[in-house]
Amino acid sequence: MRQSFAIALLLILTACIDPISFETGSEPRRLVVDGFISNISYLEQSKKAAPPQRFYVALRWTSVVNNVLDEVITDAKVTLLTSEGESYAYLWNPEAKKYLIGDADFSAKVGVTYKVRIETSDGKIYESDEDGIHPAPAIEKVDVEYKTILKSINVDSQPQLVEQRGVQVSVPLKEHSAETFHFRWKIVPSWIFETSMLGEGNPNKRCYATNLYEYQAIKVWEDKTGGYNRDLFFLETDDNEQIKHGYSVFITQYSLSPEGYRFWDQLATQQQSGGGIFDPPPFELVTNIRNVADAEEKVSGYFFVAHESSYRWMLFPEDLPYQLTFSDPCEPIPGVPFIPPAGCSNCLDYRGAHTDITNQKPEWWNEF
Repeated sequence: MRQSFAIALLLILTACIDPISFETGSEPRRLVVDGFISNISYLEQSKKAAPPQRFYVALRWTSVVNNVLDEVITDAKVTLLTSEGESYAYLWNPEAKKYLIGDADFSAKVGVTYKVRIETSDGKIYESDEDGIHPAPAIEKVDVEYKTILKSINVDSQPQLVEQRGVQVSVPLKEHSAETFHFRWKIVPSWIFETSMLGEGNPNKRCYATNLYEYQAIKVWEDKTGGYNRDLFFLETDDNEQIKHGYSVFITQYSLSPEGYRFWDQLATQQQSGGGIFDPPPFELVTNIRNVADAEEKVSGYFFVAHESSYRWMLFPEDLPYQLTFSDPCEPIPGVPFIPPAGCSNCLDYRGAHTDITNQKPEWWNEF
């Protein structure tokens, strides 16, 4: 009997891509682990221009039934162990569906190695390999290039090439002759949605939207020399209502170990391949998690220690070398029956942000 397992790990790890399903024959269920710590504590994150995130470990059992979601593990004992003999307990958080480190001031230190220890309710003990911080130059700025690309669209069910103006955003990598750096970047955009159906002063006229899933492609890179720019994303500007009142992107750069980079690089390859029948299955991705008593047991996932830095980039229409005209989605079309889109009567109902919407201006939003 063939069974299809959906690795929730792929959604958990990246928060940017859909789970991938694949055939594994009659394999028993297996543990999936996703864990992460960095040099930036929760308290330090709270001072940055982005919502803070606690360090976590997420645990699941893969489903042994086709088309059934993986089982979240809520009753394990999870501990972070350091090479200096310290330990930090993770506490189960039902809202996040993850185990979180309770110490808000904890951060990973250079020269110290870390591993996570997991004890399941049936007494099995799993540990990750030890990992430490691999310092790299912090991301300090991005470069932008205004350009036009050719984009394929469907017109009457036929592909047609059209010109699309936009902004190519890249990160400059400093020239160096030291060790090879292994990078991953996470890109989270935010923008303003404003409804014309409500008057000035109405608290639900303007909202600030964030979407973790806007940029789904995994961005990894092995940098041996520096001295060049690495493209991060292309922001289309024509017919893009998101930039009407300002557009902001929070870029997090992670410097990984060579082994951690290998995992992310394999995951990126799997994503790009589309999961075809001849592609390597996600279960064969490198992992650093082991059953202490049974090295032959198959486990999926990875526990990361990363050197983290970040940068927020903002774009306003007046920054562009050309003018844009924006339509008003909340304005009725004469002679046509009109049902206002979600958000027009209350910006909090806007559906363009899949992860966060608020009518409170974030402290980091700098309107020029």
